[in-house]
Amino acid sequence: MNEKTVGTLRNVASRIGGLCMAIIVLCVIDGLTSQLRQEFNTFDLLPGESMVVSGHMPPDATDIKDLIIEGPLETIQFRPESTYKGFWMGGFMWKGEATAAQNAAAGKYMVTVRGEKEEKPHAALTFTFRVYADAPSKRANAAAYVMRYVGFHPYAAAASLFPLAILCGLTVFFLAKKMERDMAARGKAEIYMIKRSPEGLQISFGLGRDHGVLPGALVCVQNEAGLTVGRAKVTGSTETDSTAVLTGDGQAELGHFVTQDLVAPREDATGKD
Repeated sequence: MNEKTVGTLRNVASRIGGLCMAIIVLCVIDGLTSQLRQEFNTFDLLPGESMVVSGHMPPDATDIKDLIIEGPLETIQFRPESTYKGFWMGGFMWKGEATAAQNAAAGKYMVTVRGEKEEKPHAALTFTFRVYADAPSKRANAAAYVMRYVGFHPYAAAASLFPLAILCGLTVFFLAKKMERDMAARGKAEIYMIKRSPEGLQISFGLGRDHGVLPGALVCVQNEAGLTVGRAKVTGSTETDSTAVLTGDGQAELGHFVTQDLVAPREDATGKD
């Protein structure tokens, strides 16, 4: 592949990776905010569908058998199955499963959980189940916009795009390295840093002593079209990189190139021409 093809592929991979990361962030935000848009302790089900439910144990309950469950249990089969210690607050919790009956009609159903000594259940142990007639109806009323318009849970969508974003990032990295090697072999490098200094506009690029670039050399600055837009005097070099200051009214931007074509005579070790 020539330099133009590699550069084009790198730019395409970079844009795709950036787009994936933007969508991932939006999906995560949608998943987090959907919990705020969803009514407290409200869950969506289809006939025959099951889901895990949990809650705090009532103050006077020590075991699953102490729980009193009330509601349309012929429509919403509500089965606490085990107890456990809460992770965040450390409280005593129960966990179970709620299942909508196969013949459940569309509508809202409320199920409550309380202890034997409680006259009415706590609000945190009052569960509302919205049963929908079919999947399109459930999707159309989903709190998450990604689920509503795309049909995937936002976290699942984010997780599925993450490997593609990583692949694009790796592709950009390896293509950039290839471009650097190929250009360096021809005495050319991309400007990767620009900053103001008392001496003038300072640029950094990937050509150094290993490529024959020494302090005092004048290098040519070219834009993406290959047109010369300035020259710069090298002020410092390592084995692989150099910094230079633009001379005169020269211009430079990130993405412009430095080339050893038309390089002026270098200074010798004493700093003299």
